[in-house]
Amino acid sequence: MTKALKVEGGIDWGGISLLLKIGLIGAFINLAGDLLVGWSVRDTSRGGIEGLVAQYLTISDGKLFWSAILGLVGAPISVLGHLGIYKLIKPYSRKYAKLYGAGMLGCLALGGPGVHMSSLAAAFFYKYMTAADPATALAASIKFVSYFSLPLYIVFFVFWFIEVYVHIRAVTGAFSPYPRWCWVFSMPVGSLLFSLVGLCGNHAIVNAIVLGAWTLGNIWMLGGSLFMLHKVKENRRKFLSA
Repeated sequence: MTKALKVEGGIDWGGISLLLKIGLIGAFINLAGDLLVGWSVRDTSRGGIEGLVAQYLTISDGKLFWSAILGLVGAPISVLGHLGIYKLIKPYSRKYAKLYGAGMLGCLALGGPGVHMSSLAAAFFYKYMTAADPATALAASIKFVSYFSLPLYIVFFVFWFIEVYVHIRAVTGAFSPYPRWCWVFSMPVGSLLFSLVGLCGNHAIVNAIVLGAWTLGNIWMLGGSLFMLHKVKENRRKFLSA
């Protein structure tokens, strides 16, 4: 097959399909890290923030370490799938492609080390602070997160918001080959859907899914984009031949 046929109408469909598949692999690696530390039952005898983080006290150091490594590796790989979406937007709008690319690069740089790994570092800190001084462990851990993790979270969410906004705007505004209704295959929609699983109660599998809702939202976006790719390819082919 010639390059002209592979790159039809300025879009390398085969290359984009490959990027989305690689991105999905990375997202599932990241999800494995989430499930590794999220699979537990919350201690309902504790209230507030302490009740939400007490589960980390019983997680082994090995699980914390491997969860951090899986996120550190998986999150950047998953962004390759976002690159596929960028390549679908670019032929329709260079402006939106540049904005999406800026958000994507921020997520690439900060998703693994800035969010996933720093969160596990905070859990590790809380676990050993509790062993050393239970009375001050929670307050010290909150200060640790505020000083060292929160600034990274804020910067990451700025880039993430840009990427998500541009993605939804590009799809709903016909600045991509996808039908307008395909905005439902966006990270916020997927993350919200999986977060609703939390209504099913305090069970290990439920808590694991809720903890991984962000990553599952990423899988929802990449999976939906890949699922619809053949359809939008045919639609674009018909449009170009008309």
